[in-house]
Amino acid sequence: MYRGTLPVRGDVTLIVPSDVLPVAAAAGAILLRCGADVARVEDTVARIARAYGIEEAEIYATPTGIFVSLGGEPHITVIRRVVQRTIALDRVSAINALSRELATRPVEPAVALRRIREIEEQSAPLPEWLDVPFSGLSAAAATMLVGGTLPDFLPALLANLVVQGGQRLTRWIRLPDALSDFLAGANAVACAMVLKAWLGVSVGPVVAGGIMVLVPGIAFTAAVRDAMAGDLVSAGARGLEAALKAAALASGVGTALYLFGGGTLL
Repeated sequence: MYRGTLPVRGDVTLIVPSDVLPVAAAAGAILLRCGADVARVEDTVARIARAYGIEEAEIYATPTGIFVSLGGEPHITVIRRVVQRTIALDRVSAINALSRELATRPVEPAVALRRIREIEEQSAPLPEWLDVPFSGLSAAAATMLVGGTLPDFLPALLANLVVQGGQRLTRWIRLPDALSDFLAGANAVACAMVLKAWLGVSVGPVVAGGIMVLVPGIAFTAAVRDAMAGDLVSAGARGLEAALKAAALASGVGTALYLFGGGTLL
C-alpha cells in the first residue's frame, strides 16, 4: 500500500491517502444521507482531499452510494452504501462548513473524522416531536389552498395529524417506503371520510391537503438539478424514486376511495 507523505498546510504532517480516505468517505455518505445533491457531494469530498494535499482524487456519487479513490499509484478506494435518506439541511450545512475550515486550516484526519461523527449524531434544530404537529398544520393550510373553507381547517388539522403520525409509525417499524406511502394516502382518505360522516366536511380538499405535504417535491427538484448538472444517473434515480413515491400515494388514495365507495365524492 502507498505510504508516501503528502505536503499539507499547517502543522499536519505525515498524512497519507489511507488516513484521509475515511474522512472523505464519511463526509460524502452523510451528505447523501441528508439530501445533498450529487454535485455538492462530489465537490465537498474533493475539497477535503485537496485540503490534505491530495490532488489525485476520483469521486463518483449516486443517491444510493459513493465511490472515493485517492492517491497516486496504486489508488486506494472505498465504497459507502447509502440505504436510508432523509432531508437534514442542518447537517449538510455543517459538513460544508467543516470542509471549508479544513481547506484553510487542516487538522489531523482522526480529529476531522471525529467531528464528522459528531455532526452525524447531532440533534435536530427542533425537537422531533414537533414534526407531526407542524406537518399537520402545513397540510391543514394546504387544504385552504385547494378549495377548503375556514370551517374545514380544524377538521383537516385533526385528520392530518393522524396521517402524519401514521406515516412516522410506518417509518419507525421500517416498512418499505412504497408501502408506507401507500398507507399514508389511504389513511388520508379514511380520515377524510370519517370527518365527512361526523362533521360534514368536504372530502376532496382534506384529502388533497393531506397528500400535498407528502408529494415528493424535493426529490423532483433534486432530479432536475442533477440533470442540469450533467449527473444523469443520479437524475434518473431520483426521478424514478419520486415517481414511485407519487404513484404509491395515488394508489393508496384510489384504493381507499374505491373501498369506501367515494370515487364520486371528490
